[in-house]
Amino acid sequence: MKFAFFKKPWRARLGIVFLIFGISLAGYFTAVSVNWGRADTFNTVMVIAGLAWIIIAVKHGTIAAVYGRLPRMPKIFLKAVLFSFLLSFAVVESVIIYNMRTTAAAGADYIIALGCQVDGSIPSIPLLRRMHTAAKYLEKNQNTNAVVSGGQGPGENISEAAVMKRILMQSGINENRILEENNSRSTMENFKFSDKLYNIRDKNVIIVSTDYHMFRALSTAKKLNYKNIKSLPSRSQLSVLPAYLLREYAAVVYYAISKKI
Repeated sequence: MKFAFFKKPWRARLGIVFLIFGISLAGYFTAVSVNWGRADTFNTVMVIAGLAWIIIAVKHGTIAAVYGRLPRMPKIFLKAVLFSFLLSFAVVESVIIYNMRTTAAAGADYIIALGCQVDGSIPSIPLLRRMHTAAKYLEKNQNTNAVVSGGQGPGENISEAAVMKRILMQSGINENRILEENNSRSTMENFKFSDKLYNIRDKNVIIVSTDYHMFRALSTAKKLNYKNIKSLPSRSQLSVLPAYLLREYAAVVYYAISKKI
């Protein structure tokens, strides 16, 4: 016996799919905003996008009729834009996911741990996970030093680097092995400022960051002529990984357009 969904005309089925997608998108990013305790620009845009899909679902018949009356060239242009977006999304997300694996080997000269959100002086869960990963490597590799890189952003009472140093010291890492870079505000600046302070571009360096961020971090370091760079990703929270992956797609596209990678 066939489900009623499959008996409906294709346009009706498409409207239902759009409605489910829109509700899911808006609901998910609303939940993520509540979970993070902040409705930042990206999350807000995605909630609005979800609401837009709901409107499209309700008005899809009218939209289809308007599209049907368009001349041939605008139709071709719209199809080309949609195809280009879907292709770029598939390629970029595939590369991001591929680079979520570990490539680090023992015996690096330095690890460079990249900063992440701090609430006042309290580290976020992603930052704690990065530092846990960094501490485990430093415990096993006693000749490796750490550069903790991250400035002070909105809502942060101290620099991310200072918070990271504190966590590493609480994990038993000797203070003399921890070097601070506390002025950077972006991935590009993490690597620029760290090298300017500690001359590590030609050393064996391992990046510690969250898994979804690793492709952009590696690409940025290579763009800045880091010679021997490997990755040591910390795992994302599974519940918010889809949001991170979507956000990272936008970040990678921006970095590519602005020639930072």
